[in-house]
Amino acid sequence: MQRLNNTANDPPTAIQALLDDQLRRTSLLTQLAIEFRETLDQTTVIGQTLRAVTMHLMADGVSIIVVRPDLTPDLAFSMADGVVQPMPEALADAVIAKGLAGWVIRHGSSVALSDVARDRRWLQFSELHRVGSVIVLPIRQASATLGALTVHRAVPYGFSSHDLILLEGVAAQIGVALSAARQQASERQRRDQAMALLQMSQYLSAERSPAELAGMIQEKSVSVFGARCGLLFLIEERAGQPTLRAVLPNEPLPIDRALVEHAGGAARIAWTGNRILTTAPGPDLTGVALPLVHQGRAIGAFVLIHAGTSGFSATIWSLLTIFTHVLAAACANMDLVRRLTAQKRLLEELVAQRTQQLSHSRDALRVVFDSLPDGIVLLDATEHLVAANRIFCDEIVGIPPPEVVGQSYSAVWQLLERSGAVRVQLDDSDQPRRQRLVVQLHTTNGARTYQVERMALLGEGAQIEQYLEYWHQISQMD
Repeated sequence: MQRLNNTANDPPTAIQALLDDQLRRTSLLTQLAIEFRETLDQTTVIGQTLRAVTMHLMADGVSIIVVRPDLTPDLAFSMADGVVQPMPEALADAVIAKGLAGWVIRHGSSVALSDVARDRRWLQFSELHRVGSVIVLPIRQASATLGALTVHRAVPYGFSSHDLILLEGVAAQIGVALSAARQQASERQRRDQAMALLQMSQYLSAERSPAELAGMIQEKSVSVFGARCGLLFLIEERAGQPTLRAVLPNEPLPIDRALVEHAGGAARIAWTGNRILTTAPGPDLTGVALPLVHQGRAIGAFVLIHAGTSGFSATIWSLLTIFTHVLAAACANMDLVRRLTAQKRLLEELVAQRTQQLSHSRDALRVVFDSLPDGIVLLDATEHLVAANRIFCDEIVGIPPPEVVGQSYSAVWQLLERSGAVRVQLDDSDQPRRQRLVVQLHTTNGARTYQVERMALLGEGAQIEQYLEYWHQISQMD
């Protein structure tokens, strides 16, 4: 408005041009504010900014580079031929390392060049970049520099102070939008990582083979921690000595054998020393070996191999700690199941052997039991027949053993009474747990006299559990 007051005497065309220019600048900021409310995706925010700045400022080239905390390029896009295109990785690296955008990111200050040919920080990658003017602004949020916005025009002195102020507002809006997008992406990543760990714990609750466990570790190392490879090493007994061996999945690993051997050396140090070890297994690779400890005993090691030389964030380290604890418990359970399975197999073989021996022994005892000259009956505490030999069943009762066993003692006496006359005489015994009877049986086959002796068998607590009864024949009359 002050500019309008100072130009009150200007020609109408100049006032109209100034109004149009201010309207164009206001519409740019308004458009970005509306579009940024509709998305929290970093790539979408960058694309909306490139298109809006190109259209409203009639720029010949616009680019945005977003960097990671270590100042390496994370996202890099430029506007070319009216289309948003990803910037080549080599070009983005060169701009950050030697170019004007890298200088702005490192120093956190805006740069406006009226003539790019006079500043050696401006990298000339094509004929288009040899001349012109440029404004490069840091994209900031709070005290952090997220990246840089570069706007180029092919003519020298192509920007005014108003353009610089406008682009500073644009850069501020981008910083807020990118920060919100990063926050949401971080929250989504943490949620996905927590769900992945939960799924992993559920997966490990079932019995798994070592190869299946190694395959799951490789999958989670890539999806949860962004690593290139995750390797499992477990101890095994060889010649009475514990040694560490690699447990590999069925699927081929994305690294060569030399890296596996290097990881094995780091795992051995982490296992024996019970400490975390960081190594460099190859160019632009970092290896982290962590001991697997269960109930105070190191049972193996877990090695992560990831690209780059930077470490993990505090959140990743926290997840990695939980991951190793769950993994250690799963490996211990797997080893326990393996030992229990071996013991179960050995026990089954022993039981089968003992059962066979017992069967042979029972067969021999049954032959002896049936060959005795006296009738023998075994009753339980309720006086039901548990066992009876053939002499008692065939010669005394007169029915097969399967029909006798299980009958009550009184039912057996009823069978005897139905077969003929029965006379019973009590024979006093001087032993308290023994009872003697003299039983005379008169059947169609003649008369026989038996001396019946019963002995009570005591169990725990001096309670009667069974009775053993002998039927000894003392006379016979045809």
